[in-house]
Amino acid sequence: MTNVVLKPLLHRGMECIGIFFEIQLKINGALRKTGVCRFSNTHKCWYALNTKENYNKVHNAIKELAVIDNTALYQFLAEKKKVVNAARPINHLPIKQKESLPVKRQHWLNTVKQPVLAGSGKIYAINAHVLPAMEQYLRLKAYSASTRKTYLSEMTQLLLTLKNIPADELTASHLKRYFVYCFEKLGLKENTLHSRINSLKFYYEQVLRREKFFWEIPRPKSPY
Repeated sequence: MTNVVLKPLLHRGMECIGIFFEIQLKINGALRKTGVCRFSNTHKCWYALNTKENYNKVHNAIKELAVIDNTALYQFLAEKKKVVNAARPINHLPIKQKESLPVKRQHWLNTVKQPVLAGSGKIYAINAHVLPAMEQYLRLKAYSASTRKTYLSEMTQLLLTLKNIPADELTASHLKRYFVYCFEKLGLKENTLHSRINSLKFYYEQVLRREKFFWEIPRPKSPY
């Protein structure tokens, strides 16, 4: 029987299941019939979006035709689970976006005129998990060293500003105020602001799994 290897695959910015094997017409036909698989000329393999439902469809379609090796995919999912768990402190309960943070931690969030600045350059213990979790997930997603460095640097700027405010409890409204502060008070240029938004978007939507978290946050327009 043909050996089929299932691996994690980043394709067009999407997390996918890569399906690798020596060309075999029966397997090709079975994958095509699932309705969820496509062939990538770039990666020279079949692929499907990485969901449990899609995995089951792929597995069921070819289990009688091939020997399936899913070791690499399972290892990726196990590491991914560790990252997500590491990004959530023990005893931390996520809040709804409409809820507010405690008043004593809200002073900079309610205004862009007098934000809290981290003069000491210290990341507080309550946010100590953020950068390690983000870096590990960037590596799992196979982002380049340059992109990892940029994203971690931009996230660091937020954590320094937050001081002892927990980053994981920020809402989209809080981040809107933060970006206004970055633009109006720090004078960040369009490209830098885009980079900062992309970094935070990655953390909140990819690491913390808050889907569509940034839909309400507009992008800066080009001055030209």
